[in-house]
Amino acid sequence: MLISSSHDNDFSLMWRLWFLGLASALGLSAQVIVLQNARLIDGNGGAPLEAATVVMADGKIRDIGPSSRVKTPEAAQVVDLSGKTIMPGIINLHGHVGMVKGLSQDMANYTRENAEAQLKMYAMYGVTSTTSMGTDDDLIVEIRDEQRRGKVNGARVFTALQGFTSIGGYPTQAPGVKGVAQEVATSAQARAWVNRLADKGADVAKMWVDSHHESFKKLGPTVYSAIIEQAHKRDLLTFAHLYELSDAKGLVKAGLDVIAHSIRDEEVDDELINLLKKNNVTYVATLSREKSTFIYADSPAWLDDPFFRKGVDAATLEALKTPLKATQAKDPERDINIKGLAIAMKNIKKLSDAGVRIGFGSDTGPPARFSGYFEHWEMELMVEAGLTPMQVIQAASQTNSEALRVAKEFGTLEKGKAADLVVLNQNPLDDILNTHDIHSVYLAGQKIE
Repeated sequence: MLISSSHDNDFSLMWRLWFLGLASALGLSAQVIVLQNARLIDGNGGAPLEAATVVMADGKIRDIGPSSRVKTPEAAQVVDLSGKTIMPGIINLHGHVGMVKGLSQDMANYTRENAEAQLKMYAMYGVTSTTSMGTDDDLIVEIRDEQRRGKVNGARVFTALQGFTSIGGYPTQAPGVKGVAQEVATSAQARAWVNRLADKGADVAKMWVDSHHESFKKLGPTVYSAIIEQAHKRDLLTFAHLYELSDAKGLVKAGLDVIAHSIRDEEVDDELINLLKKNNVTYVATLSREKSTFIYADSPAWLDDPFFRKGVDAATLEALKTPLKATQAKDPERDINIKGLAIAMKNIKKLSDAGVRIGFGSDTGPPARFSGYFEHWEMELMVEAGLTPMQVIQAASQTNSEALRVAKEFGTLEKGKAADLVVLNQNPLDDILNTHDIHSVYLAGQKIE
C-alpha cells in the first residue's frame, strides 16, 4: 500500500526542523569536525572508499568523499582516522525502551531517567536510532519530541506507543504488559484505538499475531486488516510480531509494511516471497531474540566479554549466570525455540537470496535482551545465517531508513544527511565481529562520550 506523498513531505519537513533545532540548541553552527583518511562504508552496498574524509557541521554531513578532493574548512577540528573504518550509525527497526531494570520488567520502571539511560546505552554501542515497539508509556512521545527540537539524549527514538493484541492474547501474560498492550475484539474498536494512537503522536502501529504455540487466541484477519487499513489512513506504518507462515501471508495481503520477527514454524515458500517483493515489505529476523530464549542455559562465553559487560551491572550478570541459566535449562519450550531459530536462520538466507527487502532489528529492551550489545550479536547471527557483512550493514542503514521513510535525512552517509556514524578500529567487512572494536560514535555530528 502506498503512503501519501503529502505525508512524506510533512515527515521530511519535520526532520529538517529537527536539524535546525539541534543546531540552535547545541550551537553546532560554529563547530566543524573533519574525519580524515578513513575507510568509508556509506551503507549503500557499494565498495568501500579508501582514504575518505567526512566533514560534519550543524548536525549534518557537509562534505564527504576522497581525502584528496574534500577541503578542510578553516578552524575545523581535524581527526586523523588512518587505518580505521567509518560505517553508518546502526538503525534498529525492532526495540523496546523504558520498561526494564536489570531483569525486572514493569511499567513502574518507565521513568524519564530509565528511558533516557537506555537510549544512551544504545548510542554508546553505535545504535543511533531505534524503534520502541508497543510497550511504551506516553512519556516516550515527550522524549522523542524533545529530541526533534534539538536535545541529544541518546539514540533517536520512533514509537508505536501501545501495540494491539486479542483479548487476553499474547503477550499480555508477560510481566508488566497486561494493560499496556491494547486488547481489541472488533474492527470498530481497533480503528478507534488506531485513531487514538495517531492523535497521541505514534510513528507506527504494532500488533502481535501469535498464539504462542496455541496457548492464546490470535488477533484475527478481520481485526488486523482493520488496524492496517486505519493506520494507513492515519499515515502510520504497520509492524507485526508473528510466528507462522500462514499469518505472514495474511498480514502481507492485508497491506502490512514490516514483518517484525522471523517466520519460525516452517520454511518460507514462493507465494510469500512473491507477496513480499510485490508489496515491498521489509522483513526483520530478530535472530538474537530467538537465540536469547535458550542460550543462557549454555553459559555463552560473551557473558565475560568486556564489550558486553560494559553495558551490564554485576547483579544482572550474576542473575544471567545462575537463576536464568537454571530456568532456561528446564524450559519445556527449549527444543521448540532451538528448532525455531534454525528455521529462522534458513528463512532469512532464502528471502535475501530471493531479493526480499531485509531489514535489521533485534527486539532488544525486554529482560535479558540487552540494548546495544544485542544489535552487534544480531549482525553476527545474520552473517552466520549466510548474509555478507556488507548486506547486514546495508540492512541496518539504508534499508531501515527507507522502511521508516526517513531516508532523505538518515541512514546512509551522504552529503546533506545526518552525521550519524560509527568509527571502528578494524574493518567489519573482513569480520563482522570487528564492529565490537569501536573507536568512537558520532550522533548528529556530536561525539558520544
